[in-house]
Amino acid sequence: MEPNDLASSMIQWQSLSAQADAGVLEIPEGVAFQCDEICAAYIRHLQDMLGQTKSLVDVEAFGTLDSARQLGEKFERIAFSGDRSLRVVLLQHIEVIELMRSVFKRYFDEAEYADHRTLKSIADVAAGTGM
Repeated sequence: MEPNDLASSMIQWQSLSAQADAGVLEIPEGVAFQCDEICAAYIRHLQDMLGQTKSLVDVEAFGTLDSARQLGEKFERIAFSGDRSLRVVLLQHIEVIELMRSVFKRYFDEAEYADHRTLKSIADVAAGTGM
């Protein structure tokens, strides 16, 4: 993910989070739950990939020639240690998806809180009317 793409995605999800806080954005609980489940599965997949990035390139396997060693180091930077490596990109994706999950989870918490409020209201009405 390019730095501008990452910033754009983060800004978009932060905006959606703010809209959810303000009550402007509404996501049905079931939809939010399904989105969260998909995000969680995707994060697990990305974390599995992340765990494999260190072993993608064995620099020493390229041989002892300077050019071979340099090529191996280049591939290692692309996969793991560079600023724009696969590892960094995977971490950025995970960060965006975690932000997405925080938006979706808000609807579980609010729905659960609303359920408790409703149950309490029903109990209060039942107690007041002698049901």
